Amino acid sequence: MKRIVFSSAIFLLIAFANCAVLDPVGLTYDRIKGDKAASKITDAAITTDLVNSAILNGRASVSILTILASDIAGIDPTKYYKESVVNQCVTDIKGVKGYLIGSTLTVISSCKGITADGLIY
Repeated sequence: MKRIVFSSAIFLLIAFANCAVLDPVGLTYDRIKGDKAASKITDAAITTDLVNSAILNGRASVSILTILASDIAGIDPTKYYKESVVNQCVTDIKGVKGYLIGSTLTVISSCKGITADGLIY
């Protein structure tokens, strides 16, 4: 009897391993909450914009679109996102692409496709 209960518990844990129920508890791997993802994307966009403006204009400035980078990317602060996808987006913003075409266009091209985890992913 104990073996059946234990096996059932393990099966349910595996079945719901990527479920939204386990995300808030922190039992899922490679998931990040939306507010942290939004702050990572916004920080990367602001950094890129500051460096670009300092190099091109001689003084650091930030555009309003840079501050709204997480909204442009469509990040919902209450949902969970795959951390590797968010980190790839941040790498694109801080990389050569971000410095060549600007942080706002990089957010539109690289970060627009980030999807939130569903109930069962």
